Amino acid sequence: MNRLSDKEILELNELCNGLVDETLSERQQARLSHWLRTSAEARQFYVHALGLSASLVHYAAEMQAEASEPARSRAKVIPLFAWVFGPLAAAACVAALIWFVRPKSPAVAESRPPEYVAQLTGLKECSWLNNAPVTQPGDRLFKGQRIEVTAGFVEVTFDSGAQVVLEGPASFEIRSAWGAALARGTLKASVPPQAIGFRISNPSVEVVDLGTEFTMSADLSGTADVLVLKGQVEAQPSSADRQPIVLREMESRRFGNSGVTALRDGQKQFARIAQPPSLDHFLPPTRLIHWSFDEAAGETFEAENLGVSIASSVARLQGTSDSSPAAAHAAGRRQGALRFDGHVYASAQFPGIARYSPHTVAFWVKVPKDANLANAYAMLAWGVNSQTLGSHPIHVAWNRNPNEATVGVLRTDYGGGYAVGSTPLRDGRWHHVAVVFFPGSDPDHPLEVNQYVDGRLEGEGRPSPPGSDIFMRANDNVSDDALWLGCRLGINRVRSERFFGEMDELFIANRALEPQEIVNLMEHNQLQITVASANKPESRNE
Repeated sequence: MNRLSDKEILELNELCNGLVDETLSERQQARLSHWLRTSAEARQFYVHALGLSASLVHYAAEMQAEASEPARSRAKVIPLFAWVFGPLAAAACVAALIWFVRPKSPAVAESRPPEYVAQLTGLKECSWLNNAPVTQPGDRLFKGQRIEVTAGFVEVTFDSGAQVVLEGPASFEIRSAWGAALARGTLKASVPPQAIGFRISNPSVEVVDLGTEFTMSADLSGTADVLVLKGQVEAQPSSADRQPIVLREMESRRFGNSGVTALRDGQKQFARIAQPPSLDHFLPPTRLIHWSFDEAAGETFEAENLGVSIASSVARLQGTSDSSPAAAHAAGRRQGALRFDGHVYASAQFPGIARYSPHTVAFWVKVPKDANLANAYAMLAWGVNSQTLGSHPIHVAWNRNPNEATVGVLRTDYGGGYAVGSTPLRDGRWHHVAVVFFPGSDPDHPLEVNQYVDGRLEGEGRPSPPGSDIFMRANDNVSDDALWLGCRLGINRVRSERFFGEMDELFIANRALEPQEIVNLMEHNQLQITVASANKPESRNE
């Protein structure tokens, strides 16, 4: 048996530290798992290190005289280079490995609401394990959810914009909006530029997409075949001595316990996957209102209605006493735009926006570099109302609180939480903003929000800070479907705070738009779908 070198002990110690602190990346987890499978000395080090960490935590708890801090503290695994490894009982190693790979207890998992990161968007002749489908077309998928399909095809669209078509029999796990794991089966991943960095993991390899189209086929032995159809990927073998491999268009490799090898039947596999399956897609009826703000003068802005049950929807200026209506008209991202000078705001109507139902808002915005914190308030605002979940204001703005996020990034405040992005909007340039809302049944988490800036997913939901305006008064009339532009809502309806900047091409849809549809709005100023009638669900075959 080869003994661990000092360099390997340092790395293994770092991995054990990361395990204790719960900071291991997926790649580090695979590295540690490989070591524990293949090296008896690594298993001895692991058991010793984790045992020492547990002892230190227990000792610290006995010595602590005061109540512990709210944040859970753990003792670090300290580096000991002169350990003498004596023989350990096999049962101890097995117990330690079981502790390492076992999932978190159901009690811990159930204490947090599911975090939805993807959606099932297509099916074809699909049958599920044990004849019980885990979801229905259009349903949202959450972190940790497994898809077990025995036959047919399943299409999953991730919130990042990546799309995976899974061919049964297959076992597939949703990891995040930016990644998944394939235990067995075949998948084809299509990754647009906005989702570069999306990854698929397997016990033998982790594939990081660099903006491309690729397939992976895996079996239960751990072998995985990777074939690149377009662009390129970075493939990281789980073998300890292997460096990442860049695979380009029409290149392929087989990854397994014995290492990395060429595919003998690569051309045959390329030929088989060249023709994509014809999938059935399902969409609810699409109703859309679009304000172009192209009017050259006046206090009203007409909207284009697609499938909406009102003849017209007008955005009407208010608060113009301190400024001329002419000042509200400006050159936009496309023709004209609506300018907010810190005084003026506008209101309009969108039927159903006050309900807890899926919908999307998308628009172009330009925030001046010199916009101050007093002008950071809502670009868009409305109220939602439910007898079960109560009344909440929704504000789409830019962040003004440096303690909660970078000043100037996109921020959406909603019932019970807020989401913040990472791209500063306060730079005097046009940015495309889209916010997608999904309803929830939990009073503490009545809405789920996805933010997109310039077509890319940004931001995670967080609990609202203490003292924030989470709830509106019960007697507030928030069921009138009023939409407010350039101002903030409060208990007395419109507050005095105003937005400063310009807005163009505002779209509001009655459903959660898919990531590629948001990109289409950004690039082409229209949805590449047929608007369905109000009574008939829309379906499309591709």
